[in-house]
Amino acid sequence: MSLLDRKLARDITAMRGQVLTIALLVAAGVAVFVGSVSTYVSLRSGCDEFYAATRFPQIFVTMKRAPLSLVPRLNTIAGVVAVQPRIVREVIVDWPAASQPVSARMISLSHAGDEQLARLYLRRGTAPEPGSVRSAAVNEAFAEANGVRPGENIRVLLNGKLESFRVSGIALSPEYVYAVKPGLPIPDDRLYAILWVDRSAAEAAFDMKGAFNDAVVYLAPGIDPQPVIEELDRLLEPYGSVGAVERRDQPSNRFLEDELNQQKVMSITIPIIFLGVAAFLLNSALGRLVTAQREQIAALKALGFPTLILTLHYLKLVMVIVLIGSALGVAGGFGFGKAMMASYHGFFRVPDLSFKLAPWSALAGIIISLAAGSLGVMTALHEVVGLAPAVAMRPAAPLGFRRSWLEAILPGKLVTARSMMMLRNMAGRPFRSVLTVAGIAFAVPMMVLGIFWRDAVDQMIEVQFHLVERGNTSITFPHPMDHSIIRDLARLPGVLAVEGQRIVPVRLRSGHRSYLTSVIGLSPGDQLRRPHDSTQHPITASPDGITLTRRLADRLEVSQGEVITIETMEGRRSSRDLPVTAIVDESIGMASYMDMDVLNHLTGEGAVVSAASMYVEPTALPLIGLAFKKLPTVESVTMKAYTLTSFLEKIAGLVYVSAGILTAFAAIITIGVVYNSARISLQERAWELASLRVLGFTRGEVASILFSEFAVETALGIPIGLWLSRAIIGLIASFHSNDSFQIPPVIEPRTYLIAAGVVLAAAAASTFVVRKRVDRLDMVAALKTRE
Repeated sequence: MSLLDRKLARDITAMRGQVLTIALLVAAGVAVFVGSVSTYVSLRSGCDEFYAATRFPQIFVTMKRAPLSLVPRLNTIAGVVAVQPRIVREVIVDWPAASQPVSARMISLSHAGDEQLARLYLRRGTAPEPGSVRSAAVNEAFAEANGVRPGENIRVLLNGKLESFRVSGIALSPEYVYAVKPGLPIPDDRLYAILWVDRSAAEAAFDMKGAFNDAVVYLAPGIDPQPVIEELDRLLEPYGSVGAVERRDQPSNRFLEDELNQQKVMSITIPIIFLGVAAFLLNSALGRLVTAQREQIAALKALGFPTLILTLHYLKLVMVIVLIGSALGVAGGFGFGKAMMASYHGFFRVPDLSFKLAPWSALAGIIISLAAGSLGVMTALHEVVGLAPAVAMRPAAPLGFRRSWLEAILPGKLVTARSMMMLRNMAGRPFRSVLTVAGIAFAVPMMVLGIFWRDAVDQMIEVQFHLVERGNTSITFPHPMDHSIIRDLARLPGVLAVEGQRIVPVRLRSGHRSYLTSVIGLSPGDQLRRPHDSTQHPITASPDGITLTRRLADRLEVSQGEVITIETMEGRRSSRDLPVTAIVDESIGMASYMDMDVLNHLTGEGAVVSAASMYVEPTALPLIGLAFKKLPTVESVTMKAYTLTSFLEKIAGLVYVSAGILTAFAAIITIGVVYNSARISLQERAWELASLRVLGFTRGEVASILFSEFAVETALGIPIGLWLSRAIIGLIASFHSNDSFQIPPVIEPRTYLIAAGVVLAAAAASTFVVRKRVDRLDMVAALKTRE
């Protein structure tokens, strides 16, 4: 081992606390980068492989009823490779363990699950055999949530009668990676099922012999889906088509893509913040560390060590610290990624959703950390090695201390001798003070970034479940019903309030932009569903126009007052230009609202409703649920309590896993920043502090001079960090919002307090550790370093 290598080993041993905390800074940045990137890569590859293996279609279309003889004509559309006609209907399942009706979607199979498109992936058992009219395959999510096994029976309400089906198998489908009830963005696996039956069973149940009401289409590679969609809409409009949609707007895929895009954004934005802050602090800490060894470097130069050898020596120090931190970071990133993928397992139903570490992400994290550390060392070395050894070995020129502007703005009684020394030292070394304040300031938003997700989820729940949707039960009907059904529902035991709604599929157009969605028709004075504006004031649907959620308005690129075209896809199909009368803020989904009478006039169907929002006495909810099981006029039932529970388990649970891990890494960065700032300050000022001890200052007085400066820097850094937090969270929230969810940039006071408290606690702990070093300061050794 060479002389410099022995010095390196001794330096690392002597500075083991600093080496470890700087390495932890690197580890936190690398872990978030590696874990986020690898999670995105794993999710994307798992879903793409599943889609390819099962031939997931590119276009989906639903209609009332069309003859099978039309299918050959659909196959001749330019760019179409295959068309698969199906029978798809919403049904009610009588599941004994459920206190309310279980909604289900029944889908016909033509080849026992080995379909031309959207093939089933059997987990257990088999798909229904051709000709089997009393067997069904069930989706895995519902089966796991309710303990369903092959061979059991499941009862389905068909045409007012309960029919029993034997469960032949448990399956996955690319169409239901994220199985959600129509009209809801949140899945509830306990109360929503997908049932696959043989075509003969579906024909008999729904009187669809020789017909279909749903089709999926596979396109040749590179084909633009839009012309195909337009031709499908033209051909199928006479058969009640509600408009074809491409893959990106298929409900399951849309949410999956939203989550993947959010994960992609997260794998870029949050790691950049974490790794960027870690790199900045690494640069600062190592640069100050090298500057503090000015005399040692000068002595080595005087002994004949060339500049290149000295540079390589300090780069070895960087490499050791970065490699320790990177090893910890890769291990932490692997654990982070595994935890994230585990939380996705119950969320997205894909056969292989295993975590795969992306090697290039680990390499990129190491390179960025090495570059940042090397830059700090090289900058500091350049300043030292540029001096002649004799000059560098002498103490640096004393600072030109004078009355600073800080003293000028403070009352004279507050400026004691010790406070004057502290203020003049800060003013005399402004760059070092700014670096310390910046390091502490950056530590604060790291903590806020990890904690604020709980505030965002609480705000989403408050807006969507308490302000917008004020009822506790919602039902939909299989077809538009006369408005008198609302009076019938109001007479049910325990029902305190009920309001009808009209939900109509529409295509909204603005210039070349269009979006297929549904308009919700509300009556003036409705209280159970009330859209709200950005100030959380309720908005009434205007009879003169249409109200859009902000994300839908952004999708169409329209603002309040502009005119859009509404094409109704139900009843008397018509088109009408209406102004956007209001833009509202909702946390979940992309809704639009109109006055119900105006909407019914557009469809030409009179005073009808297609859904109802109810407020039921909480103690009566179980009885209402049992009553709905026996009503053939009810297509689906949603109770807010179950929806909210599902939201907390699925969406919030996923968010909390990520937030918890980010908070842990943020705490590591915070401790590393604060401890290194205090520790390096002691190393830089050891000679000054020893001189004060010789002059008669006590240990406590010397420590108070050092720590009062640190306290002022901490006091300056925390408010700046809190201000930075608001800007960073606003940026992160805008990047993370998508068609399915709007992340509100809300930071509660408690979050600010927790973030500031963690920084203060780290500062207090660092002060305690460094104070012990001040008490053990070797005055003779410290003073001899300057001779």
